[in-house]
Amino acid sequence: MSVRFRLARHPNRLDAKHSRIIEDLLGLAKAGQQEAVNTMVTMLADFHEQGFESRFVKKLKGLPIWELKSRARGGAKGGSRVYFFVTGEAEVAIVNAESKSGDAPSSYKLDEVAEILFAYQQGIEVLED
Repeated sequence: MSVRFRLARHPNRLDAKHSRIIEDLLGLAKAGQQEAVNTMVTMLADFHEQGFESRFVKKLKGLPIWELKSRARGGAKGGSRVYFFVTGEAEVAIVNAESKSGDAPSSYKLDEVAEILFAYQQGIEVLED
């Protein structure tokens, strides 16, 4: 079952030129991490087509936040991650991304996802199609 993606903006920057995920992907590409960007695009495409059966999907314990992780379930090597939350049965809000070594997500990325999720729950229009 395919999943519909909606892209998130930070509630304090609703007029930003790009959504948060696009800002992160552009920043990674500019920093010379094109391989990480390519991995993220691959993970997103697989998630879109395979839904929650995608080998990259991982639920973060104790949080209403999920990630696409390149090492999850036999995925490609590397520390590429895309963070999202669920908004409906077959719809998710893609929030942000990072590329890093180690197994733990960055707390500042998770904090940002939580801020955007809270704004969404409060009825603030933080998502775009």
